[in-house]
Amino acid sequence: MDDVVARIHAKLSAACSEPVPRPRTYVRAPGGQRLGPPLGEQRVAAFESVHGARLPSAYRTFLREVGNGGIGPDYGLLPLTRWNVRDIPDARQQLGRPFTLDPTGGIPEQWAPCADQVDPYAGTHPVDHRGCLEMTLLVITGPARGRLLDANLGDLAIPPTFLPQPDFLSWYEHWLDGLPECGLAPDFRGQPQGSYEELVDHLTGSDSACERGTAAYTLGGRLPLASRAQDALLAALADDPDRRVRMEAAKTLADLYSGAAEALVQALSDPDHWVRRRAMVHLLQVTDDEPAYGSAARVLLHDENHNVRMAAADLLGRAGWAS
Repeated sequence: MDDVVARIHAKLSAACSEPVPRPRTYVRAPGGQRLGPPLGEQRVAAFESVHGARLPSAYRTFLREVGNGGIGPDYGLLPLTRWNVRDIPDARQQLGRPFTLDPTGGIPEQWAPCADQVDPYAGTHPVDHRGCLEMTLLVITGPARGRLLDANLGDLAIPPTFLPQPDFLSWYEHWLDGLPECGLAPDFRGQPQGSYEELVDHLTGSDSACERGTAAYTLGGRLPLASRAQDALLAALADDPDRRVRMEAAKTLADLYSGAAEALVQALSDPDHWVRRRAMVHLLQVTDDEPAYGSAARVLLHDENHNVRMAAADLLGRAGWAS
């Protein structure tokens, strides 16, 4: 692993020499570092002792020789001690319980966690925050030990997706390799490659919600945002039948379109509560104009969904819009 670690250090050094973070790389460690300082063997071993499971060697090496939390795909790497992002009992017993899925067998078409499972993702550890409760998980225990998968912890009916990289170090290095400007957005959800026109064609013409969503996301890594792409994203946010596509469109518009606020205000009344919550997050990201948008945003303080109400109270309070 020494060669892989050396390459990661060199690529991180090159990426972090730029004065402006690259698109989609939001999280930095406390103190302005791009990664938190590495952990000593004693701290890693203590974590393993508490949770009754040894971390896969590649992830263990990253924590001890590269860093602990910070810059990474989407919203960034979670520190080791932030692993328990799920509201589950007996959390300290979860990492040692085998995660049953085997990557060689694929994901069952009808993914349906057993009703008696307290946590269908027991044996996994969230390592990367992709937004809301979408996470990249590292399998700690079970037949897929060491592999990574994308999962939606807010909707357990959505099946997880195994990522192609064999371990954490190769996954992180692959992300670093995708960072050059105007390259693909650093994500591993089967995103389509192609020109602006091809991506917009996917977004506007594909029958697959997955293809439309990955096209909307991938457009977020292409600068500047062309007018046809802008129009397609606005239409997707307003009318696409799949909530995931609307959420990805909201994210890309917030990142790259200066007029996104008006569209995000409209999305605050979306029929799906996940989209309403995402629209709130991004509206406060793109504007501080409370006189123009405050009343529309405060409507979510009375939303029918308690998660949206809680998020609105928190976000509006921090923005100073809650009065």
